Amino acid sequence: MGSTITATSYQCMSNHRPRCSASALLGGVIVQVVATKLGVAHVIDPQIMLRIQGWALDFLIVAAIGTLSLQAIGENIGAFTILAVAGILVNVGIFLWLAPRIIGRYWFERGIGDFGQSMGVTATGLILMRIVDPDAQSPAFEAFGYKQLVFEPFFGGGLVTAMAVPIIFLTGVWPLFITMLVVFLVAVLSGLLYFRPREMKERAEWKKAGKPEDESDTATAS
Repeated sequence: MGSTITATSYQCMSNHRPRCSASALLGGVIVQVVATKLGVAHVIDPQIMLRIQGWALDFLIVAAIGTLSLQAIGENIGAFTILAVAGILVNVGIFLWLAPRIIGRYWFERGIGDFGQSMGVTATGLILMRIVDPDAQSPAFEAFGYKQLVFEPFFGGGLVTAMAVPIIFLTGVWPLFITMLVVFLVAVLSGLLYFRPREMKERAEWKKAGKPEDESDTATAS
């Protein structure tokens, strides 16, 4: 049923419309709830939804690459280089250090989507997830879809993104920077102190049950 969410959101994100993406995600949830309540959830074929999801994702990737502006990059190559190098270092460090310590099973597949999204746009994360998990054998795509329900209304073109420039214009860069830094620290600490013990327990139970190993089993989570 989670494929209903991801398929509709990918189709909508193919048009590069974050608000539409959030609406599609909410619409997918509503469809699932209604179908379950009416007892017709079995009519929704997961395999067909996965095929639609795959087609929409491929279309999204082509559209994202086709809209790159090489001229804009060339005109601001200095600032772009500094931001790119700093962003890569920070994101790689967070991905390799935080992801295996906060996410339980399939930390690599689930974390690579957020890593790619942080490196650029949602399409980047989806491309990386498609590369590491082409057959959607892990819960990465479904987890990413549910995460977008909370993420999209605020970031990635949501409320915070829309208000950032006016806030900086009125108050300067530091108030917004400090606020976002506090939000970041709260998120990291809650992940390490609250979610980590639960996820590590789930990972240990998974290994104890003799389930097939995934990337998370080879990670250093200490």
